[in-house]
Amino acid sequence: MRFLTYQKPQREYGVSVLICGAWVLLLMLPLLVVSVAVSAAQPRVLIIAIDAIPYGVAKQVTDPNLGEAAIFKGFKGPAAVISSFPSTSHLAWTGILQPFDIPKAKGYEARYFNTHTHKVQGGLGLGSISAPWKEFFDWRVKGLIRKTWAYGRPRSYGPVELRRGLKAFSRSEDPVFAFYIVSTDALGHTAGPEALGEFLKKLDHSLTVFKQDHPSMPFYTVLISDHGMSGGEPLKNSWPAVQKRLRQEGFRTSRRLSNENSIVIIAYGLVSSFVAYTNQGKELLAASAISSVPGVDMCAIQMEHGYRVVSARGDAFIEQIETDGQMFWSYETLTGDPLGYAGVIDSMHNQSGKKQNRWFPDDWWFESTKHSKYPDALYRIAQSFELVQSPSSVSCSVSEGYMFGARKTEIAALPTVGKLRWTHGALHASASLGFLMSDLPQWQAPDVVRFDEALAPFAGLPGKLLSSDVGH
Repeated sequence: MRFLTYQKPQREYGVSVLICGAWVLLLMLPLLVVSVAVSAAQPRVLIIAIDAIPYGVAKQVTDPNLGEAAIFKGFKGPAAVISSFPSTSHLAWTGILQPFDIPKAKGYEARYFNTHTHKVQGGLGLGSISAPWKEFFDWRVKGLIRKTWAYGRPRSYGPVELRRGLKAFSRSEDPVFAFYIVSTDALGHTAGPEALGEFLKKLDHSLTVFKQDHPSMPFYTVLISDHGMSGGEPLKNSWPAVQKRLRQEGFRTSRRLSNENSIVIIAYGLVSSFVAYTNQGKELLAASAISSVPGVDMCAIQMEHGYRVVSARGDAFIEQIETDGQMFWSYETLTGDPLGYAGVIDSMHNQSGKKQNRWFPDDWWFESTKHSKYPDALYRIAQSFELVQSPSSVSCSVSEGYMFGARKTEIAALPTVGKLRWTHGALHASASLGFLMSDLPQWQAPDVVRFDEALAPFAGLPGKLLSSDVGH
């Protein structure tokens, strides 16, 4: 009897549990649906392209020896990204995005010399001048007012770009989403590496908070910058001395090649590189004159069968051949050693076992020069003439401690910036090395990577990038 009397209340209690359970299930159903959605959601990929943050800055703030102060925990890298030459954003992003079939740039910057119309075109606002690399990004700053604010108040506008870029990502359903931050370029020019490190800390914090606020939106992140930032002391403007030296050699600077002595120089900002256009046959004379000016490190010209490097340290000839699908390079010094590659060649001679050999594989050159003062210079010099529709007659790199730019730009910057201390554009490493990081599980970070190979591992990701049949 005790068993029977015990069973009855148990059956009554079971019915109550079922009824209550049903109500709880109904109440919990929305949460269960969300939970299932979270577990079933495929992680997306967010590519954040950041202008002008050097590899050294990224390396410093992510150093594991910093302990809890280190940022981007869980990310692999940073890898050093060797930029294009000139190491400026317009050309660098054109090169970096080559795995996604980005067309060649019209010129080296928004303002460029058109070799078909034989006159200078474009300007700061771009207007009708297209910049294909910019159209790659799903979100970026647009409009002259916003761009002016980004460059005029970069320290405060950087977080605005972060917030708006992440908001656009949250509203998108694309499996792969890319946005571009431009204000860091101005921040680097005006405040230097320390301020760029502070920006990376804000970026790390913003990503952490965003993930916490969007638990139903799993994603991996790719971070990449396009070039470095060199300087520290007030930079000397080499433009006046270059112009004077060219006049001494009989050249006349102009906006078009109106006669045989005309030379067009595009001074598109306060950077450490510049390009010049001459009439055919005048390239070497112009390069020799320009490179003799203190503050100009070296100049390169394209020749019928290669490239000539001209500097006060000497001249060299670069050639390229392809054999059985493999690229080979030759660096033959005519006088001196403008790139300082004599030791590199000796090492490759030892590696090959052939002391008289002057041709070495592209990957040998890359590995042997990636940590040099002029990293991967042979490839970058060649690409200087290949990545644009209107290649220069002469491409020049300015020495450390110098810049090159229009005097009116330099003067206009004085009331707000003062004397410029930091810039980029040159061939040397400190101006050239950007960075690459990611938390994608399948990606392995190299120590150094060439600009047009940096994003190649991500070109086959789902969504719009895959639809372009890149890599297939």
